[in-house]
Amino acid sequence: MNARRRMRQWGNRFFQSRRLCHCQRGDCLPLSEIIEGKSGTVYCNNDLRTIERGIYIGSKISIFRNETQEPNIIVAVGDARYVLDRRIAETIRVRID
Repeated sequence: MNARRRMRQWGNRFFQSRRLCHCQRGDCLPLSEIIEGKSGTVYCNNDLRTIERGIYIGSKISIFRNETQEPNIIVAVGDARYVLDRRIAETIRVRID
């Protein structure tokens, strides 16, 4: 029984729940809701693929195209331009400058 308990604790480190964003109301918005031409600072991002591309906490981001009929949005981070799926953009929280 003691071995089972140790293995259960060992596996919990690998399958931890995702950390949720601690934004206050009105503090930040999802990236998918920001109007074209606006810019801001990334406040919360838990998606590893976008973090590897440079959309990490504290980076400056600009919105180039965000039309509700289209499934993707176009953003700029530094000199790079990215096309993000709207579902991924909903998980990224931004403070508008």
